[in-house]
Amino acid sequence: MRRSRIPVVVSLTAVFALLLTGTALAGVIGLPASGTQVNRDSANGINPRLNGGATDVAGGSLTAGATETPWITFEQKVAGGGQDIFVRSFNGTKWVTRGFPASLNIDPSAVAEAPAIDFAGPGRTVPWVTWYEPITQFKGRTNIFASRFCAAASSVCGAGNIWVREGQDRTAGKLIPSLNIHTTKDAEDPSVAGGTTAPGGNPGPWVTWREEDGNIADSGNHFQIFVSKPVLNASSKAACPPGTRPHGGNSVGFFCWQQVGLDRLAANDSFTNPHDPSLNIDPSRDGVVPDIAFTGPSDNVPWVVWYEEGNSHLGLRNNKQVFAAKGVADPTGDGGFHWQAVGARTAGKTEILDNSGAKSFGDCSASKSNEAACSLNVVPTATAEDPRVAAGTLVAGNPTVPWVVWAEVVGGGKHAIFIAHLVTDHFELFNGGQPLSTTTRDASLPDITFLGNEPVVTWNEAFPGGHHRAFVGHFTGGATSPAFVLDTPSGVPVPGTTTKADVVDNRPSVSSTCQADPFTSDGSACPGGGAGFGFFSFTQAGTPSKVFAERLK
Repeated sequence: MRRSRIPVVVSLTAVFALLLTGTALAGVIGLPASGTQVNRDSANGINPRLNGGATDVAGGSLTAGATETPWITFEQKVAGGGQDIFVRSFNGTKWVTRGFPASLNIDPSAVAEAPAIDFAGPGRTVPWVTWYEPITQFKGRTNIFASRFCAAASSVCGAGNIWVREGQDRTAGKLIPSLNIHTTKDAEDPSVAGGTTAPGGNPGPWVTWREEDGNIADSGNHFQIFVSKPVLNASSKAACPPGTRPHGGNSVGFFCWQQVGLDRLAANDSFTNPHDPSLNIDPSRDGVVPDIAFTGPSDNVPWVVWYEEGNSHLGLRNNKQVFAAKGVADPTGDGGFHWQAVGARTAGKTEILDNSGAKSFGDCSASKSNEAACSLNVVPTATAEDPRVAAGTLVAGNPTVPWVVWAEVVGGGKHAIFIAHLVTDHFELFNGGQPLSTTTRDASLPDITFLGNEPVVTWNEAFPGGHHRAFVGHFTGGATSPAFVLDTPSGVPVPGTTTKADVVDNRPSVSSTCQADPFTSDGSACPGGGAGFGFFSFTQAGTPSKVFAERLK
């Protein structure tokens, strides 16, 4: 949808009319209803008297076709000053810690951060978790890692209930399977999605993250957005297939990682000697917080969203901008794909992320106007940040498309939460172009999922005194009469109470037990029958900070 560059001024009356249209407010209830915090299991090293941190959630099951349950991964401070990554699942009455030992860290004494979780494997029955942490063997640089949950006893899993690190060994025998393009450069903020580009194939874990790379106009390294896909080996600890990149030793488990996209940068250089498949529109700026999902017929098209910030060294814009790109089959690209940018103003255009164009980084980077066309920003000159993406459709039986939420500055200087979806070859705003959040408070860190054929969105809002509250809402009415229902008009309550939670300002992650994927017929047939439910996590501020989870009633 083509938009003018006139600043957006939102009518609060119109916003609240949209918020309150539709069914009665559904409300939320704790998981469990008693309100017990999630980060409480001293027997497995989760000390409830120490701070919990950032979280991510996913609905899934270890048995194909069975009713899905909530799973959560989170940061947890541990004795001695470290921070470990843990995973728990909800069994209907309580949270159960998964894995032994319970910490997923490569180094349990390190500060690990930004965990993400999704399900992959046959029938979407295998949980995968990604995170990052500093590694001594890599000069203390932060590296990206991924582990899969091995539930059942087997020759590989032993007694079962263990986490298996996956990827090629990057340390000449020390069995440290980093996903980094370059292990001696800092990498952060991974996101994982179970998906496949082969219709009917078993989904595998595709991972996106940001990593320092390149050197445009002698400006030094900037964070670039990268993606890797899994390569399954026939046997454990076998050599990765010839040509697998990044290069390394044998797999430490059953999988290797293959970088994806056209090579556009070098580790400390620009396009003159490219080996690294950056997705950045402007590689002279920092790419931030990428997210990934699979959509389309058979849900076999990977999509990545991110935003870019910092001063351009290519003569492009300096304001924060949100971008999206889809994977397109291409035998000349790493992993057999290139990335094509799709924005709010790309109707009729094909914007391949390559080394063509006036600035040698593709047509999107050729000029400020081209860059604006490739962004999702409502106003190209405004500040937009923190996008998340989910696959979904409002009409049962229709193919899914990517739905993106993000925060953008509107009239009055406050950030508001916007939502858009793909329409053929460009993104169009949803909800009548109006934000989901009120514009009287600064909103941030949205997330999105689908519950069947209904989008569910979470975000944070700033309150006086440096406080924040989490909010959640969903759309009803399908494609014919969509209406947004705010389930928490004054913020999310502390489970088991009516007190509104003062939250740590990290993302309130959301998922459901009936997401849009091939195993639910894209949301029209929830696993195990029934309607499923949406759920989300947040971290309550305090000493200590506590992790909680709630569900929509």
